Amino acid sequence: MPSRRRLLAGLSAAGVGGLAGCLGGRGSANFSPGRESDTEWPLPGHGARATNYVAEAVAPRTPPTERWRAETGQAVGRPVVADGRAFVPAEDGVYALRMRDGDERWRASVAPYGVAVADGVAYVSARDDPLVYAFEADTGKERWRVETAGDFAAAPLPLPSGDGVVVGDTDGRVAALRPRTGEVIWSFRAFTGVYSLAAREDRVYVGTTGGETYELHVVEPDDEGVQAVPLWRRKLPGTVRALSASRRAVYAATFDGGFLRLATGASAGRTEWHAANAPTVTDALVHAGDLVLGAGPDGVAAFGARDGGSRWVDESDRAAPASPSVAAGDTLYAGVANELRAYGLGGGVGVGPYRMDAERWRRPIPVRGIAIADGALVVTSDDLDGASGVVVLE
Repeated sequence: MPSRRRLLAGLSAAGVGGLAGCLGGRGSANFSPGRESDTEWPLPGHGARATNYVAEAVAPRTPPTERWRAETGQAVGRPVVADGRAFVPAEDGVYALRMRDGDERWRASVAPYGVAVADGVAYVSARDDPLVYAFEADTGKERWRVETAGDFAAAPLPLPSGDGVVVGDTDGRVAALRPRTGEVIWSFRAFTGVYSLAAREDRVYVGTTGGETYELHVVEPDDEGVQAVPLWRRKLPGTVRALSASRRAVYAATFDGGFLRLATGASAGRTEWHAANAPTVTDALVHAGDLVLGAGPDGVAAFGARDGGSRWVDESDRAAPASPSVAAGDTLYAGVANELRAYGLGGGVGVGPYRMDAERWRRPIPVRGIAIADGALVVTSDDLDGASGVVVLE
């Protein structure tokens, strides 16, 4: 039986003409280029649901030009963009750089893991210390700091309601903190360390290093304070590397165990589908329209959000670390095999999952993380002319 790569080569040799019109079949969404050039990316997954996708955002669909680059320490978390600034959690601190020209507006000398911005405040989880910080996004002035039970492997998650910031530490403690003071509103204890978080409305989803996924319902009984009530817990086949919440389901990506769609609410975490052959992603699933996509060491793959069926794949030329993937409009972006690559979300032209012309462009940059904002890509890298830093491409 021929390999996928050999099959792709054979399809290419047969010519595009014979495949024209075979646009992937089963339920592929019709994506359109974004129209808004002033969007932001304030959380690592863009919003609390962690879809890593903004349908209306403009981003480069053709080979981009460089707006600016700035040297920073090595990035340890994903960049975010809010209030006209790009925030980079690096090994030597949190950098706040002006999106217009890369000018450094402030730097906090802490050891961050991740950063998220909401309502003019940058929330930072620490990498080696059990601390959460809140800084004024404009000035970098520290508003508060709170000590927790353990350090972190997930960025803070401001809730959609605006009345709490959820953090989860490596000891398994999940807590919601008051944005103004850092006071604990509610807490919950998972069995193992927290690796991923997502939220929608009054639901919080937690993924752990031990492979558990929880759905927590935030309630306020008449005679008690606010509580997070666990509605269900599911054991998945590996560390939960990423979660993405939708209205009727939560999508989970596991270490070497594929992607799963889990039912929410009354269905109590039931597995609705399991794509066991999905790539092992780094910190991000993209949920765009009726697709769930991710990038791993072997390439990029897209699956149907409703049925988990394979929609398209693009295999990497060689195994190499992959960055978290993100998407805007009709284009997916990921760092694969030491290159920044852009793909059409629909997967190009082909029969079944094996396609041609899915890739739109590539640029030789080793990628750590990507955010989409202000009509551009904000890319952190370990090697920009030999130094770690951030480059903005438009």
